[in-house]
Amino acid sequence: MKEDQVLKKCKCLLFGVGMIFFYSQAAADVRDAVLKVYVTSNSMDYYRPWQSLGSTSMTGSATILSGNRILTNAHVISDHTFIQLRKVSDPQKYTARVLAIAYDCDLALLTVDDPKFFEGVASLELGDLPKIQDSVTVIGYPEGGDKLSVTEGVVSRIEITPYVQSNRQLLTVQIDAAVNPGNSGGPVLQRGKLVGIAMQGMAESQNIGYMIPPPVIRHFLNDLEDGKYDGFPALGVEVNNTENHTLREFYKIHEQKGGVLISKVMPMSPSYGVLQAGDVILDLDKIPIGVDGTFQFRDSERLGLAHIINEKQLQQEVKVTYVREGEVKTVTIALTPFVPMVLPPKFFSKPQYYIYGGLVFTVVSIDLLKAWGPKWWEQAPLDVLYYLAGTGRLNEKERKELIIMTQVLPDNINVGYHNYQNEIVAKVNGVEIKAFRDLVSILHNSKDKYTMIETENNLKIILDTNGIDKVTQEILQRNNIPSQYSDDVGKWLK
Repeated sequence: MKEDQVLKKCKCLLFGVGMIFFYSQAAADVRDAVLKVYVTSNSMDYYRPWQSLGSTSMTGSATILSGNRILTNAHVISDHTFIQLRKVSDPQKYTARVLAIAYDCDLALLTVDDPKFFEGVASLELGDLPKIQDSVTVIGYPEGGDKLSVTEGVVSRIEITPYVQSNRQLLTVQIDAAVNPGNSGGPVLQRGKLVGIAMQGMAESQNIGYMIPPPVIRHFLNDLEDGKYDGFPALGVEVNNTENHTLREFYKIHEQKGGVLISKVMPMSPSYGVLQAGDVILDLDKIPIGVDGTFQFRDSERLGLAHIINEKQLQQEVKVTYVREGEVKTVTIALTPFVPMVLPPKFFSKPQYYIYGGLVFTVVSIDLLKAWGPKWWEQAPLDVLYYLAGTGRLNEKERKELIIMTQVLPDNINVGYHNYQNEIVAKVNGVEIKAFRDLVSILHNSKDKYTMIETENNLKIILDTNGIDKVTQEILQRNNIPSQYSDDVGKWLK
């Protein structure tokens, strides 16, 4: 008996040594698949859109995938002018090229044209979504050192949350491992497979990080199979819970299980003209929706219904079962893009602007909001933040863009308006403004004696049109502004 026990212990010991060797070898194999990213960028000043903020340098991390593809965060390479990559075993830096970038899910795909870069380097295989309390390993190049850093963590939460870069509600995994500046874009591994891309940390808390999970990564890669990135779709409805018994009786769903009440259907969405406020969604693709808007995901896990939509590509269909005035109905809806009122980051492009009589007009975007600092969601004007409320509002008045007058460059022509700033433009000369091009066209071609600009706060700005072009040029000269409008606007006016 004793000999058998000793033999079993020896076998266990040998097995353990073998596993340690296996995982150490696996770790060695993946190290060269984890890259340090060197980025030179030149961001624009969106509050003063005629000038840049100057050249800056930063570092991040990236991961080699199959097919000579390299995955990182979109925010790591935003506004780049030059990108280099370095492997852990090679001091040489290689110039990288961008293949695709997705603002909504904060992912970007790069490659290196020099074939030597990929010689003898293993790529990482995409794994499955880890479970709560699973152990994971975060690898990357955080600030504070130049060497590869390896940190162990545990999955603590899986839910739908807004991504900082776009405010888009997507699946996110929280881990109890710090994701520091420089870690962004690096892999999160489980048993040698890629189960996440480090995305962001929580400034107020130590050892809390967030990663982009496999379902989001896979959606991004599948989307690119046709050579272009289209983004995530939207159903285009806002919903409320139906927990209250009286509410369920009122909408005649007291005999049904679960369901969420549609409070608004957005124009320009695939549900417009099909679903309506007061409908109660019971299930999507035969997946029951709870009274709180969640569905059974895995085991005891529940996720928000948005995940069902986010799993689909554009133009794919979703079958919606809903109740209208007590009658259960079913409709199939082809999904279309998510169209936010506040535009997402526009990497590699300059901001649009137009100056008229000292009034500075531009388009509301996430990039503009960031001009209010690192905590822009607390410091940006409430009138603008309103359009980011909830899941990010879709266009409500069939407007393609939200136009804002950010500031007034003082002159005699605009006396009395000098303190007006960050006003959303509603109308110009009585015409509702639905896009930046509308505003530019009306102002540039105005022949009336007066030009009236109305804001959503019911302010009226009236300017004398006579001689305003000359006055505008004088204002530009005094403020060292090289052009009255951005380059793309100049092309419209030719």
